[in-house]
Formats: sequence, structure tokens, C-alpha cells
Amino acid sequence: MSQVETVDSTKKDIPSDHGPYEYLILDTTAKEKTPVYKPVVGFGRGVFTFFGDVRDNYSSNPLVGRPAWIGVISRNLNPFLKLNFQITYGKLTGNALTPTRKINFQSEVLAGGINVSYNFKHLIKKPSVVMPFISLGLESFEFNSKADMYDANGVLYNYWSDGTIRNIAETQGNELNSVILQRDYKYETDLREQNLDGLGKYPQVAFAIPIDFGFEYFYSNRFSVRIGATYHFNFNNNVDNVSDAGTGSRSGNKHGDKFIVTYVTLHYDLFSPPKLTVLEEHYNDVLFSSIDAEDEDGDGVVDLWDECPSTPPGVEVTSKGCPIDKDDDGFPNYLDKELESAENANVNLQGVTFTEEEIIAESKLRNAVPTNRICDYYPSLCRQAGGIKKFTTMYLEMPAKFKPVDVNNDNYISVEELNIAIDKFFDFGTNFTIEDIYELNNFFFDQ
Repeated sequence: MSQVETVDSTKKDIPSDHGPYEYLILDTTAKEKTPVYKPVVGFGRGVFTFFGDVRDNYSSNPLVGRPAWIGVISRNLNPFLKLNFQITYGKLTGNALTPTRKINFQSEVLAGGINVSYNFKHLIKKPSVVMPFISLGLESFEFNSKADMYDANGVLYNYWSDGTIRNIAETQGNELNSVILQRDYKYETDLREQNLDGLGKYPQVAFAIPIDFGFEYFYSNRFSVRIGATYHFNFNNNVDNVSDAGTGSRSGNKHGDKFIVTYVTLHYDLFSPPKLTVLEEHYNDVLFSSIDAEDEDGDGVVDLWDECPSTPPGVEVTSKGCPIDKDDDGFPNYLDKELESAENANVNLQGVTFTEEEIIAESKLRNAVPTNRICDYYPSLCRQAGGIKKFTTMYLEMPAKFKPVDVNNDNYISVEELNIAIDKFFDFGTNFTIEDIYELNNFFFDQ
């Protein structure tokens, strides 16, 4: 066992709801463990915000937009890196209504891929229930863009300079012949099939690089909440069907159409084993089922219920595991020289009933030395102190390390001195180890 100072340092690992001295029987030495990392399932909701050639008015606010649904399966690689398999589904929209551009689109989006997140535990040493994170990954991105170009009756929208939508193109003098229409916001026209810029059937699958950042709140060992935003760098420029291939009002930039998903996801660890307390870890390798059935003396009564655990082999026992004592004289049959002693009979150490003569002989007082004359009969057992002879107690020679325990220096450790030494040990006021305390206790009873 290590010194008291070392014991004190491990004592802090014991939960406060356990006894103050439990660390004496528990091995709290830090053990190198192989982490067990199991999949963590996550699900949540977010908001799509599109950053392309055709934007909505709310594109400047990442908290407002079309809903997105997110599913995640995560697996810790080590304490600070996590591998995530993520799927995001929703709809992207854009509505550009300016004097020079009247374009809208909506696309169902499915993005799926992997990313690795880092939680800054290398830098943030202090444990915290809230941890920042950042991640980088690669994903496949699918879209199918459509436009709202016709009303519910199939009439083409014509945008006039006064801000209205009418059933015919704007020309001078036809104001009275036109009918004002209202958009139904049903995106019925496949933009790729329109081939407005001569691109033909361009791919509707692309790759993107998602960069994710946010905070994770650990509500418990199994449950956490992530709040963050993912910026998707998309390599396809046709999500809104406007690119650098267009001309006039359809002219766009050369960059890919990007979007942000701002989200909240809930994560739950379904598969990892539960975290063990110090006591549970201490007995984790004990197979209690085998202990429950153990019968050390082989008498047919398991040790948990055996009141006589060391019965010799072959001895007949009771249901409590104790040797049968037929005449109930205190001596089991296998030691009893008289198996049929009378009820309440006085018996000797062999279980045999005392005769009347033996009882009379045992009751006679034997000669004894009076206490005050011990020194007269056994002078070698006495010592002279102040002119008075005193009986000297016979004891073992006291080890040097126990001399400080002998407070009154009489070369004898009393029960009071033993208790003082033990109290100092538990108060961490001595350099004794637990082995020293056991040795001191044995010496006390041997002296």
C-alpha cells in the first residue's frame, strides 16, 4: 500500500455519498482504459438560406427560411474527434423581383455525406457541459429546380412595370384588355426542361464541402443538444437555373450556388455501456453468480447461508450447514463420545456426561497464589520501583517504529494509546501505512 499522502490523493476519486474510509478497501488507482465508442443517433430541424443568383428577401437572415430536416449518426474517434454521417433534406427557394429580373425557383434538396468534427478539448482543459465544435466534410448534393410560371388556370405570368402580374405582355394601350393575376406559389415548371440558356440536361447531382460550427450542450452522459450552422460550398452553379451561361436578366456569376443550414439537433447514445461508479468498477470483474453458488466445505449448503463454513468432509449437516448434534449437548456427533446424553446434562469436552464424583471434584477450590504475594512466590516476575516491588507484565519487545505510540513511555501500548494511533491515521496525521496499522494491532494483542 502506498503512503498516506498517496492514499489522500486517491481519496478524492471516491463519491461523497460513500463512507469516509471506503478508499481503504477500494483500488482507486487510475487504470488506463480502452475507450468504447458506439454510434450516437441524432435528429433535428433547421432552416435553409440560399446564396446564389436568385435570392429571397430574407437571405440576409440565416434564422429565417425554408425548413430542413437533419439526421445524423455519429461515432467518436477519440476524446476530441467525432465522425459524422449526415443527411439533410428540405427545399431551397429564391424569388428575385427587381426592375430588371423577375425570376423564381424552388428545389427539393437532398444532401448526404461525412464530416469530422473537432471539439477543442485539447485547448479547453476545464470540464464543461457546453463545448464549441467545428467540422469539415464532403457530401453529395442532389436538386431538382422548378419555377412558378403559371397560375392555377395555366395562364403564364407577365410581370408589368407597375408591379402587377397580368395575363398578357405589357404594351402601350392594352391596360384595359389585361387581367391581373395572383401567384399561386406552386412550382410546376421544370427549369432544366426549359433549357433557357442552352445548357441542355445539365447534371442535377453535385459535390459540396460542408463547414459546420456551433456549440454542443451535454445534458447527461447519453443525451446532448447541438446548435450550429453549416455552410455548404456547392460546386454546381445551376441550382437556381441562373449562371454565367445566361444573358441579359438571366446573366449570373461563375461561382457555385451556396447555402446555409442553421439547425438544432438532439443526440442520444443508445449503444454505449453505462458509466460505472467507483464501487461498480471495483466489483465489475466479480462473477457474483458463481459466488452465490459457492460451497467451500462441500457440505451441500452454499457459503452465503452456511453458518458453519468449515465443516470437515463427509460430516452430516443441518439445513444451515452445521454438523448434526443429536443430543443437543453442544458437541456435534462426529466429535461426541456419547451420542445419547440426557437432556440438559452437564458434559465434558468430549460430550460425555459428568459423573456425580466428577462434578464434586470440579467444584472444589484449588490452591491459588494471592495477588498481593505474587512477588514473594515469583520474584523474577517483579521489579523494584521506588522501594516497592511491582508485578511486571510479560510482553514482546516493542518495534522501534511503534515507540512514538507509547505516549507514557512504559514500554507497553495500552488500548487508549492504540486508539490514538488509529485516529491519527484516519486523520492523516501519521506516516503509518495501512500495513503498519494492521501490524500495530497484532502487536497490541501479542504483547
